[in-house]
Amino acid sequence: MARILIAEDDSDIRRIVTHVLVEAGHDVSAVKDGESVVERLTWAPPDLLILDIMMPGQDGYSVLEEMRSQEVAKETKVLVLTAKNREADVERSYRLGASFHMTKPFEPDELVEATRRVLNTSDQDLEALQEQEADKARLLSQIESVFGD
Repeated sequence: MARILIAEDDSDIRRIVTHVLVEAGHDVSAVKDGESVVERLTWAPPDLLILDIMMPGQDGYSVLEEMRSQEVAKETKVLVLTAKNREADVERSYRLGASFHMTKPFEPDELVEATRRVLNTSDQDLEALQEQEADKARLLSQIESVFGD
């Protein structure tokens, strides 16, 4: 059982993600904005943060930047769960230190599997995967910009 913090401003999605992960056997708590995430990470860092990007106030990207620059919860793995699906968004997530980037809408089983994978992958392997996925997203982003959407 892992300790998971969900940062999601949409109450319906927050409730669904919480339910799915509790059913999968995890200890789950949730917040609805970026400021609450950073505060919670300083006094109770979870094993995994599931982070939305588009939140009011401090967005998910700035949360990632703050986590990594200030070494807040440096052992916490981050699964970005967002509607932002352009390759540039994926690349940015990985470059800022996300362990995995997943887009909405999502299937509950996919979320449980992604969570399991992130939690069970070593930090060293996640770093290699981050670099590989960021490079792939960068190349695809370049192709997107040349050929349009």
